[in-house]
Amino acid sequence: MVYGYYFRFLKLTHNKFMSAKLAQIAYGMRKLKFRLNSSKINQVNINITHDEALKLLHNVSPDKGKVAEPINPPINPDLDLSVVIPIYNYADLIGENISSILNQDTQYKYEVILVDDGSTDGAQDIVREFAGKDPRVKAIFQKNQGIAGARNTGVNEANGRYLMFIDCDDVVEPDLVQTLMNAAYEQDADIAMCGHNLVKERDGKIIQAIPNIYPEYNLKKYDKDAKILNYAGLPWCKVYKRELWNNVRFLPGYWYEDTIIHALLFTQCKKFVYVPKVCYQYRWYENNFSHTQENHKNPKCIDRYWMLVHILAQCRILNLDHGVRFYTMLIKHLSAYYYPTISGMDNDVIESMFVLACDLYDEYYDNKTYKLPYVLRKTEKALQTRNLELWKLCSKNQ
Repeated sequence: MVYGYYFRFLKLTHNKFMSAKLAQIAYGMRKLKFRLNSSKINQVNINITHDEALKLLHNVSPDKGKVAEPINPPINPDLDLSVVIPIYNYADLIGENISSILNQDTQYKYEVILVDDGSTDGAQDIVREFAGKDPRVKAIFQKNQGIAGARNTGVNEANGRYLMFIDCDDVVEPDLVQTLMNAAYEQDADIAMCGHNLVKERDGKIIQAIPNIYPEYNLKKYDKDAKILNYAGLPWCKVYKRELWNNVRFLPGYWYEDTIIHALLFTQCKKFVYVPKVCYQYRWYENNFSHTQENHKNPKCIDRYWMLVHILAQCRILNLDHGVRFYTMLIKHLSAYYYPTISGMDNDVIESMFVLACDLYDEYYDNKTYKLPYVLRKTEKALQTRNLELWKLCSKNQ
């Protein structure tokens, strides 16, 4: 939330320091209102058991996702980067998208893996055309598996030392590869990230462009080891060391597949580098699939819980389920990324999702005390005391 304020102030003032101060003031005023409202909340007992909550969720939207088995081809030491682009339709846009990554001004060697996920509008022909013209392009055609399945196919074919994802309806700047690979190699980074523009379009015209460039300030006041969680857990505008993905894949069949970036990639990352420069243009259209996910009455919103069950289990297998970074991520994903997505559903569903969130918290809480920002401390209390109304309020104010 505080970064949403920051990005908007930065667009108006073009001054990082002033934007940070204004964002802190705006968020401080919101926190003051939060303190007042939280003091008025009374505990309400919820008489739903774990088994009853699970049964209700299965009846509304059963767990139909699956865990993908990784395939890890050998890394080619002479290939710096593999770029994975999942493609489903957008025949009118993918030409510009693919050209933008192929026309990079860079010294680095890279491959572009185009995964056509069963397109129905002729996008396959465009993919074949690019693959036939440029030896750096590897074209893969598969039956529709969704964006998670398409990305996984690309990862399974990637031979580069680093990995990058691009969405097929976006475009990148000519210096994207050079900028991120310079940062990655110079600091031996596990993950390097750049800024992006949020470009809103309507009827083929740009109606708004908001630069999302994070400041050097720790606006959320996270513990030093959890500062990486200030940054958006989106797959794109990043490069990752290929080894980070050896035991990690996106989860096909679920909404919110990007959850793994915070939970399984950021928690593994030992060296993170941020380059405060816009190199990626994220296009926001009125018919984007992400807008479907904004329908908080859709039963698929329950995927938030199913995803977390699998992801947290994977964290434990990889020995990532400890420390302040994991704990901060756990609380955020059981609140700010969890409740808003189900806020439009029936009360019995919300109560069941809350009971199950509290159970996950109990299962993964390591009984240690960590330094947390104020609202996260209140969220921690809400999960520990199973205070539904406080949890809702905290989830909307992080």
